[in-house]
Amino acid sequence: MALQYGAGGGISVAMEGPFGGGGGAAVKLTQVTLPAANWKGAESPYSQVVVVDGVSVSSKVDLQPSVEQLEIFHDKDIAFSTENDRGVVTVYAIGDKPSNDYTIQASIMEVIA
Repeated sequence: MALQYGAGGGISVAMEGPFGGGGGAAVKLTQVTLPAANWKGAESPYSQVVVVDGVSVSSKVDLQPSVEQLEIFHDKDIAFSTENDRGVVTVYAIGDKPSNDYTIQASIMEVIA
């Protein structure tokens, strides 16, 4: 049974996993490749659509760069964000346009609303 949180005002969220007694949500780990040549846009934020194995329309995709990658991104003034629009994952680069290819670990978790 899912815990109902925030009911009222026409909005309610069913929380699964450790909050709802469901034993925890499964998280899948994968790699996301971001080729420098694939960035679109003339100014920040730059974007590229990426293929992420195991993504569904309700997946939350989070990039998890290594410490070394975080140092590089900090030095190059780059931050990344992801968006899943009905199973199509777009990565956004905020700041400077990436000029190198990167492969970054990503976690995928299903979101139930």
